[in-house]
Amino acid sequence: MKTFKRFKNIVNSNLNSALDSLEDPAKMIKLMINDLEETLSQVKKTKASHLREKSILEKDISDLKLRIERWESRAKLAVEKGKDDLAREALNEKRACEIRINKTLEDLKSYESILMSDDESVAQLATKLKEIKDKQASLVRRAQTAKTKKKVDSAIKVSESFEIGEKFNELEARIEQMENEVNLEHSSSLNEFEKLEIDSEIEAELEKLKKSSSKKVEK
Repeated sequence: MKTFKRFKNIVNSNLNSALDSLEDPAKMIKLMINDLEETLSQVKKTKASHLREKSILEKDISDLKLRIERWESRAKLAVEKGKDDLAREALNEKRACEIRINKTLEDLKSYESILMSDDESVAQLATKLKEIKDKQASLVRRAQTAKTKKKVDSAIKVSESFEIGEKFNELEARIEQMENEVNLEHSSSLNEFEKLEIDSEIEAELEKLKKSSSKKVEK
């Protein structure tokens, strides 16, 4: 169970770091899967070790039971033969074996509890691993979509900021100024043409008046 808790701390740390940046969702999820697989492997190895220890304890208990039976038989035989000292010695050995077997039974019970915890950890890890693998493609797409949306929202916020607004206004004013200058130059050119046209008309009219006046003088 401690291994599983340690795994959760590692994954939570990696996940929080990855979620803060969201730089590479696919890499982030692959990292989580690798962590899960590695931890699952460690938990299975730990469980196998606990199973071996349990088997050793069970064998010790079986051996102690045989020894208890043997010392009990020896004590009975000694009593039958009138060997009270040997009977007491056999009973003392039997008592020592009983103490050892009770302690070993407690250890066995503890290992059974540990193995139940191991089974729970293996089941939880296997379930979570399958869940992440099943959702891997979908999570990558969702993360990429969220990342894109975050960039768009950030760009919109920047464009709406006071500084950008001021720069945009300056740019707009500069464009309007350029347009006015072009229009002014165009208007000035038109005025020149109009002036030439008017001067030509006046000169023509003046010439006409001169000719008319000249004819009157001749008459």
